[in-house]
Amino acid sequence: MSLDLARLLSQVDQLGAETAQRQVERAAALPKAQAALHQAAGLDPSAIQQRIERAGDRWRGASPGSEAWQISLPAPPLPPRWHAIGADGSQVYPDRHAAAQFCLVNVGSLCLTHGSGEAPVASSRPRLLFRQDELTTTQGEAVDAALVNGMRDVAEMTELADLAERFPAEPTLALLDNGLLLWLALQEFERRAPEVDALLKHYLGQMDRLRRTQAALAGVIDRPRGTNLLRLVELCMLPPEQVNPESARLRRFPNLVDRDLLETLLPPGHRSAMFQVVSPLNAAFEARGHGVHFFYLNTGYDGQIARVEVPAWVAEDADRLSCVHAGILEECRLTGIPYVLVRAHELAVVTQHDRSALESLIAGALLRQGIEPRISQKSTTKRWTASRRRHRL
Repeated sequence: MSLDLARLLSQVDQLGAETAQRQVERAAALPKAQAALHQAAGLDPSAIQQRIERAGDRWRGASPGSEAWQISLPAPPLPPRWHAIGADGSQVYPDRHAAAQFCLVNVGSLCLTHGSGEAPVASSRPRLLFRQDELTTTQGEAVDAALVNGMRDVAEMTELADLAERFPAEPTLALLDNGLLLWLALQEFERRAPEVDALLKHYLGQMDRLRRTQAALAGVIDRPRGTNLLRLVELCMLPPEQVNPESARLRRFPNLVDRDLLETLLPPGHRSAMFQVVSPLNAAFEARGHGVHFFYLNTGYDGQIARVEVPAWVAEDADRLSCVHAGILEECRLTGIPYVLVRAHELAVVTQHDRSALESLIAGALLRQGIEPRISQKSTTKRWTASRRRHRL
């Protein structure tokens, strides 16, 4: 064992003490935050909007919709027959020490037709990226992990659109194991690199396809750490004249997250009110008709609270929203998170064994071209030490 656990004992004890202290502080802060939520919910909507505008472009909170903030809505009924599809992806990043340069994006998906008795349809779609224009940016730099992650996210949305087009105008729930805002574009929004813009354009194009199919698209975040609602509550605690970009970013309940506010408000199966994400990237989504809204849902599985994100065309469509609410609950019965996402992940994951097999295939392809496959000396040395063998000096 290379990790010296004995040297970590005191730090582990400190971690335990720190965690216990945060729980004490959380318990003390929660009643105050819940009281602030009740107070903020009673403010005039125009006064809330003025505060949001004064908070500036860098404020990352939520904008309320038409539903009462503290509402708790039970699940509507599902149709006798409906489709649930889920997509998830994994990746292999480029390795400059490898015998040949490549990266891999693999998307797994599952399509399940409830009420039909038909067997689920599983799929795994791997894509090997190896061409020069796939491995370098327009600036001539090697693509990094963030860009590969963006490619994976676009591939996931594309898979959902492909599957949903098989069931036009039929009740269909399309799920991602993530939020809907393209994370790469969220990270790189101010830089606006051409590669990021191209991926964002493709991503939004796939959302266009999903909207045309009448499917209900949603992103599910298990054990969410989001604070958009809390930041809105904190903003509403400030007198209007004191709201500015600096004051709006101060955290008054730093040990809490949104789901803490809602655990006592949402019985099993109930969802919260709908809110909209406030961010410059979401403004770009909104311009295309895909503005991201969210609500919290008690999945009924051990009291878990999930965050569910939907585009505007789902949030504003009662039938589609009902499909999201009730469909996710049905999918969570067995595993606590949607079953189609559990299986999609299993189909997508690239194990170390899979990667070794792929590298063997690539080595064979190089040999057939008369190229000796050689990895770097650094990589060779790491493989020696990874075997846990001890070498004598």
